[in-house]
Amino acid sequence: MSLRTIAATVTGCLALAVAATAQQAGDAAPTKIAFVDVKRALVSIEEGKAKRKELQDWARPKEEELQRLGKEIVELQTELNAKRSAANEDALAELNRRLVAKQREAEDKQRVAQRDLEERQATILRGVGEKLQAVITQYSDANRFTAVFILEPDNVAYLAASADITDQVVKLYNEKYPLQAKPAAPPAK
Repeated sequence: MSLRTIAATVTGCLALAVAATAQQAGDAAPTKIAFVDVKRALVSIEEGKAKRKELQDWARPKEEELQRLGKEIVELQTELNAKRSAANEDALAELNRRLVAKQREAEDKQRVAQRDLEERQATILRGVGEKLQAVITQYSDANRFTAVFILEPDNVAYLAASADITDQVVKLYNEKYPLQAKPAAPPAK
């Protein structure tokens, strides 16, 4: 097959494709595409802000406990280094045993705290995420979007502001799922 025959075949195929697309475009509604920055939405919706604060309040005592254990480890290391040249081997072995035990305790508590934090985050994201998906679907259907994509701002060279529906979705979410005020604590006696 000659180069001229291949070029003619490719040109013919392209012409047929363009003609078919033009005919379909006349019959179909225009394609509407939008993007939602889910990360920004999650930190912007009122429920997301409240859940994040609850998570931080839950994690604070665990962080403080890990900091306390860290200080105890440093104190034991300092004591061990100070007594290394003067103390007998039994005393050094006992200090080293206490240091290793404290390090293991800190590592265990760190692992448990990290696991618990990840489980809580996943539960929160699942609950809020399902509601967010419902709002995105409702908004997209009402506005006849063909497709709505998750926006990764670092991976976009250009995006028209009108294609980013994050703010509208956040507004609708806050309207549909208003943050319930917690009942006031009973007065202390």
